[in-house]
Amino acid sequence: MKNKIWPDRQTLKSVLNFWTFITMALFILDFFSGNKFDSSASAIGIIYLAILGIYAGEKEYTRWQDGFVSRFIGEFFLVIWTILMAVFAVAAPVSAGAFKIPADFAIIYTSVVGVFAVTQRSKALKAKKHTKKDKT
Repeated sequence: MKNKIWPDRQTLKSVLNFWTFITMALFILDFFSGNKFDSSASAIGIIYLAILGIYAGEKEYTRWQDGFVSRFIGEFFLVIWTILMAVFAVAAPVSAGAFKIPADFAIIYTSVVGVFAVTQRSKALKAKKHTKKDKT
């Protein structure tokens, strides 16, 4: 029997995907509304980061315990977050003050990049360990 922290990764992934799109939508709404939803976007962003951390932690734990191999591409979400950040970063200064980057958006964005970097490093270390084991 495989050790799993979360009984059904697909359920957790569905919850994460739901909160990812809700968080993105709320930050977009906040940006284009002149920051009328700043506190809501911040609160939802915190929920999203917590769920992302749980998902990434469970995935990496399973990778190291059971040899989990991801079939999903986290790069897709990183690209979407990066495009969103780029749009905000370009549109805010050229809007003559009409648009402002939501207060916690940079924190959410850099946290997503950080989680991605850590999971990629973990994946690389696991592959390196597996390669060394095969050579011995």
